[in-house]
Amino acid sequence: MTRPDVSFRTLRVPSRARTAGPTFVLLHGIGLSHRSFTGLARHLSATGDVVSFDLPGFGPTPRPRLALGVEDHAALVAERLRRADVGPAVVLGHSMGAQIAVELARQDPPAVDRLVLVGPVVDSRKPTLTAQALALARDSPLEPPATQAMVTFDYARCGIPWFMSQARAMRDYSIERAIADVTQPVLVARGGHDPIADARWVERLAAAAPDGRVATIAGFRHNVVHSGAAATAAVVVEFAATSRHGRVDIRR
Repeated sequence: MTRPDVSFRTLRVPSRARTAGPTFVLLHGIGLSHRSFTGLARHLSATGDVVSFDLPGFGPTPRPRLALGVEDHAALVAERLRRADVGPAVVLGHSMGAQIAVELARQDPPAVDRLVLVGPVVDSRKPTLTAQALALARDSPLEPPATQAMVTFDYARCGIPWFMSQARAMRDYSIERAIADVTQPVLVARGGHDPIADARWVERLAAAAPDGRVATIAGFRHNVVHSGAAATAAVVVEFAATSRHGRVDIRR
């Protein structure tokens, strides 16, 4: 997908491992940027190379003239990964990034070895933007101060108009239907206190995948990729090392 008004940043953290490991691709959530993955990328780089992005309109990247849907974001990422000869990779998406990860696996299966969906949206029992906003309001005040500061800074840079256009795209994408087309192993994970992606939703989404598994990272909330970077990395690395169709049910 090529549009002259669309640009975004690719960031890399090279592997510190002594032997070759997997490549991890990280896709951030709505309103956020690669900054939500700073700690996670550092931990994962002990095992393999890490690639993250500031997707169009997020972080310091300019807002496109026209709105983008989840499918558009996935197509842009797929093109960037092909040009960089990255893949097949362990693709991790957080929140709205989980939708983009699933769509990437649908559009370009060879690019994805396996998927990790952390705090995925949108729960089909709570499909409205109002319901999502209420869940976010329950989560945000209880996140650690450093995570709150990161989110506040990135949301301010994103701005309300672009955030709302992307929120509508997020609302309109059915990850539960799309995941049925994914052939790769999928790990659906959540922070143990996440009100946005609760336990029933995570279990249901994993069950909708042909090869789905579940992980709960105890003691953290929706932004566990930031607040619980080390614990999240441990779950991801363990999943990356499992054989296909090997059961993963992690409670940390």
